[in-house]
Amino acid sequence: MTIQKHILAVLLLASSSAYNAYAGDVSVTMPGISVKTQDNGANANVNVKAPGASVNAVQSNGAGKQARRIDGGHIMGNDMSKSTQCNGQPVSIQGNGNQISLSGACPQVNVNGNENQITIEQLGKVQVVGNDNQVRWAQALNGQKPQVQSSGNDNQISRQ
Repeated sequence: MTIQKHILAVLLLASSSAYNAYAGDVSVTMPGISVKTQDNGANANVNVKAPGASVNAVQSNGAGKQARRIDGGHIMGNDMSKSTQCNGQPVSIQGNGNQISLSGACPQVNVNGNENQITIEQLGKVQVVGNDNQVRWAQALNGQKPQVQSSGNDNQISRQ
């Protein structure tokens, strides 16, 4: 299985237009693992599915913005507007200028970047690293006030 993971990583990197090595649409299927890349001229899409993980990446050639959502609670990108559910799992947000809305129970949310606007339905703990981030939560998880850690300048973390 380790060899398959390394092969997958090489195929993913080689097929990504972000590395200027894109050679067209590619599909690879191994037991329990699939990789598919497509380039429609305006966007390059990469989809990877493996047990317990799913990666969907989009590179917009026209706008020059990259956005990626990795199931399991990682949101990465810049200047995105996205709504998703926590489903009782921790969520990590990395990037700048995002507007992210998280619904459901979010036991822990980590924000790393600048000028993000995050709204959270139910929050247990939040850690913010960066500047000018706004994190608003509607309800404390388990009835206790959320634990807050913030480093950077002008971050605002408060109840809606």
